[in-house]
Amino acid sequence: FGPGYADAIARKDPIAYMAALDELRMRKLGPQMAYCFKNEYYNAKMREAGITDPRDIRTIDEFRALPAFLTKALHRESQGQSLEKYGHPFGMHLCAPVEDVIHVAGTSGTTGLPTFYLFTRKDLELTYLTIGRVFEMIGLRRGDSILQLFGLSIWVAGTTMVQAAEAYGARPIPLGAEAGVTKALQYIEACRPRVLFATPSMVSHLIARAPEQLGRPLNTMGIEVILVGGEPGMAIPAYRRRLQEGTGAKVFDSSSGAWTNATVECGGPDHQGLHYMAEDYCFRYDLVDPETRKPLPLVDGQVGEAIHTGLEYEAAPALRYATGDILKLNVGECPHCGRFGSRFHFVGRADDLMNIAGVKVYPTAIKEVVETFSPDISGQMQIVLDRPLPSVTPPVRMTIEAASALPESSWDDLARKIEAKVHLLLKVRLKAQIVAAGSLATSNLKTKLVHVLPGQEAKA
Repeated sequence: FGPGYADAIARKDPIAYMAALDELRMRKLGPQMAYCFKNEYYNAKMREAGITDPRDIRTIDEFRALPAFLTKALHRESQGQSLEKYGHPFGMHLCAPVEDVIHVAGTSGTTGLPTFYLFTRKDLELTYLTIGRVFEMIGLRRGDSILQLFGLSIWVAGTTMVQAAEAYGARPIPLGAEAGVTKALQYIEACRPRVLFATPSMVSHLIARAPEQLGRPLNTMGIEVILVGGEPGMAIPAYRRRLQEGTGAKVFDSSSGAWTNATVECGGPDHQGLHYMAEDYCFRYDLVDPETRKPLPLVDGQVGEAIHTGLEYEAAPALRYATGDILKLNVGECPHCGRFGSRFHFVGRADDLMNIAGVKVYPTAIKEVVETFSPDISGQMQIVLDRPLPSVTPPVRMTIEAASALPESSWDDLARKIEAKVHLLLKVRLKAQIVAAGSLATSNLKTKLVHVLPGQEAKA
């Protein structure tokens, strides 16, 4: 990192800290841009931005002023072009020889061609290194049994995470979310893992089903550490408490894997943001204004859309990749653990922003208000729209499960209270429908908060 980095941390100086990181980033960005310039996709993108020699980008401000070179849509388009031109689906932006790609992860591809994340040997080793820092943060120990309940399909949180845990010296049991809640509880009873990896939804299902299936609550099973990710909600106090109390474990939110990105929070009673664990290998929070696309000052409290760049990545690097994630940056000392550095919160996704009669609201903001009605609700809910985002005609229709102990005679009153509180806090009109616990379709994988029904009127 250089002496300036350690000195900034010792003095707890946010400005000096970011300056030291900028120096490090530029030291690595020169070789990385030169490497990517040899690739036909990135060469064309740089030339479109007026770059004829990547060495002309000499400052971090010059780099941050460049346009995005990749988006989710461009990523998929690049993959389609490479399949047609070269016979592989790994993208025109694949910078390493295809025979050097030894590991593939990505999205599930439910809406078309999967988005692939590729790893050379070096990429995989750096991924193990940065995710290993996450494991160290949560207190994972060598020899710990981990029940891996993230989906074992192509997600980075699947096989990639299992391999990272093995490289760390732990003992992952790769059951996967696909096995279902019943099988997961059987494995918890049989294997007595100290650690779980799972989505918050899966953990919620385990809490609900354990008393019936195991004959006792999940918080008596000896689980000490749970690493969750893949869904919003852990920053919502009521939801967070439900998972902490229901498991008896320290629950850590995280987001890690692609392009040596690695983040984790410190597991306190309140969510203090995701600590960034890979400053030396990935520039994750290069924030821009979502509308003007202009770079924003990287200071404490800043909110913007993230541009993602891997600083040493080989296979198919993220170089100025507009992720669509809206982040809130914190720079300074963590109120819970005291660690000095950068943290961020996921605010939402740029393409999830709802424009409700001129009021702009992220779905997670509505979920956060509804969660304050715990324990009268089960935690399962859906915003149901009859047309794609962003424009939403009020009232916003929302289906919310009641807690199993709440009598049906109280449902209408609960719905009106929820509607009133959402309107008071967010200035949004909501039409809430309360249904019985277990009514909503659930998934052991990632659970979608917003459901769009094209061509249909959403049910009241």
